[in-house]
Amino acid sequence: MDFAELLKKLKAEGLSDEDAIKLLQGEFEAANKGLIQKRDELLAQEKALKDKVTGLETSATEFAKTKLELEAQLKKANPEEHKAYYEGKAKELETKHAAELQAVATERDRYRTDHEARIRDDAIAEEATKDLKFIDGLRDGFISLAMSKNQFSAKEIDGKTVFTNQDNKTIQAILHEFSLSDEGKAYIKNGNAGGGGQGGNNQPGGTGGTKGKAMSRSDFDGLGDTQKQEFMNGGGIITE
Repeated sequence: MDFAELLKKLKAEGLSDEDAIKLLQGEFEAANKGLIQKRDELLAQEKALKDKVTGLETSATEFAKTKLELEAQLKKANPEEHKAYYEGKAKELETKHAAELQAVATERDRYRTDHEARIRDDAIAEEATKDLKFIDGLRDGFISLAMSKNQFSAKEIDGKTVFTNQDNKTIQAILHEFSLSDEGKAYIKNGNAGGGGQGGNNQPGGTGGTKGKAMSRSDFDGLGDTQKQEFMNGGGIITE
């Protein structure tokens, strides 16, 4: 939420400075309350999962102890009926423990996947691209193209989960570098200002369509999302 732009809008609608600021304060407090609630929910989920893992570890210890006791009884059991009974008990415990372990492992993996996806999305939205002004409809294309050139994986650094690529560069660093490249600038407002890009006014254009040519801002805004993407990927230049 851009509070500066919202304040201008409210004042333009005739609100006094005091009323506009009060309204903004209310919006900020509501947004902040939502973030705190989301954080608390995630912390509660993490604690519940840790408690389950702790309980499973305790169960594993008890299982190992019980299994040893049953094996000791099994050695003493000469009659075949006693032997079969203890073998059955041991198998029952082993099956139950394996099922509990699988259930917790599945829940852990699901939590980890959701947690890592949230951290990755926050890194992209809140840090890597928050200051970039994308051409309408091209933000997702910019991110997808930059991400496709790298293989990111999550790792723990100083107790914090971060995503790094094959060269140990973070998502934030990669998207920043891409935004400064000629290819990345094509997705950003005024990214190609000054000419000199591939397919600009002083170079031959493409063979047809919207690729490799210069186009005015008004004409570009009239294109569909697919045409905009094709134009920018083909090295097109937007003139103001």
